[in-house]
Amino acid sequence: MTIGSFLKKKKIREYIDKYNMINRGDRVIVGLSGGPDSVCLFFVLLALSKEYDISILAIHVNHMIRGADADEDEEYVKQLCESFQVPCKAIKIDVPALAKKSGRSLEEEARLVRYDIFEKEAIELEAAGETVKIAIAHNLNDNAETVIFHMARGSGLDGMCGISPVRGRIIRPLLGVAKKDIMSFLEENELAYCVDATNSETIYDRNRIRHNILPELIEVNDKALEHISEMTERLGEVANYISLEARGLLQIAALPDNKLRKRAIATAPRVIAAQAVKEYLSGFMPHQKDVAAVHIDSILDLLSSDGERQIALPYKKKLIISYEELYVEEDEDKKCQGTFNYREFEYNGDMKYPKEIYTKWFDCDRIGTNIVIRTRSEGDYLCIDSAGNRKSIQDYFVDEKIPRHLRDQIPLVCDGNHVMWVVGHRVSEYYKITSDTKRVLEINYTEE
Repeated sequence: MTIGSFLKKKKIREYIDKYNMINRGDRVIVGLSGGPDSVCLFFVLLALSKEYDISILAIHVNHMIRGADADEDEEYVKQLCESFQVPCKAIKIDVPALAKKSGRSLEEEARLVRYDIFEKEAIELEAAGETVKIAIAHNLNDNAETVIFHMARGSGLDGMCGISPVRGRIIRPLLGVAKKDIMSFLEENELAYCVDATNSETIYDRNRIRHNILPELIEVNDKALEHISEMTERLGEVANYISLEARGLLQIAALPDNKLRKRAIATAPRVIAAQAVKEYLSGFMPHQKDVAAVHIDSILDLLSSDGERQIALPYKKKLIISYEELYVEEDEDKKCQGTFNYREFEYNGDMKYPKEIYTKWFDCDRIGTNIVIRTRSEGDYLCIDSAGNRKSIQDYFVDEKIPRHLRDQIPLVCDGNHVMWVVGHRVSEYYKITSDTKRVLEINYTEE
């Protein structure tokens, strides 16, 4: 099977054009490990280079996991690129050391390192005025493995959509081609490739799926991989629609300070609300996958509860489900800090009472002890009417729906246990200015 017949039989051109993967004049970075898939992709791009007027740059990442074998792979890639006059960059990264530091698996750390290197190279080329694509050699089998892997671990709709043909500048021209067809093309054309011995070790989850589960599925139906791929495409369309609806919901629910209106999320269809919450939380995380299904389910289950609830999130963050709002905060307690300024003066009835939230006047003659600035304490109360009726600070906070996690941060101006001023909120009726007031104490609060 020649490269021409391979391209035609596997409809690779049609697949590339369907997803608008390559445009004329693009610079295409190909991730070239030296394995069969990436070698096949290398020759596919070479064959299409004149037709699409593209220039190719190969990047090989030596993860330093397999010692001398990895060095041999690197040398093979360099020689292959030299034979076809394709520029090549080979980069060594100590992935085991990085994985030990991060706590991630070798497989995950290696993947993150590779994509980071590809992205940095693409950014440099784009800064020089080029349009860049990053070609990755995922195939039909990889897509099926990913779907089964996500399904086994517990995944939402996004995970069941499999590998995307295009994601940003990343393209996957071989995603519709089965592994067996890639191997047949290489063997019929006597094209050499490297073999990673770790791919046959079933200690890795994906390898178990590759060697144990996929063959059984193909025994059930020889088109099982194609059917999984078709399913992911249909699910992808569903996911796109749900994401569109979720973004609309987020716009409806949006409040100042990056908060959400609780009722808008709680009354939406659960599938739309779940995606909206996921997209909202992802804005506070380095990666969308840091937001797990368990977080989403817990949040949705608590939306109908009264009072305040908190959900712990990764990266020392927490979601506050308050009386009427949802919002994310750092998990460390941050005490409200600020500066109080005072002045005392004679009062006459023509003076205009200040309207600022953080400036208040008090009747000096009603203050019984030294004023203390503190947070709430047991026994604190304030007068709620001119008749002298009292309300405990705890009841006041609850009635005013002040979030529980903020109650110990709000400064109180106190005369003993009598709260003169809940700063930022209300003043006790007992200390308000009247026609009998002789002297005024003005207190101004400036928040840091």
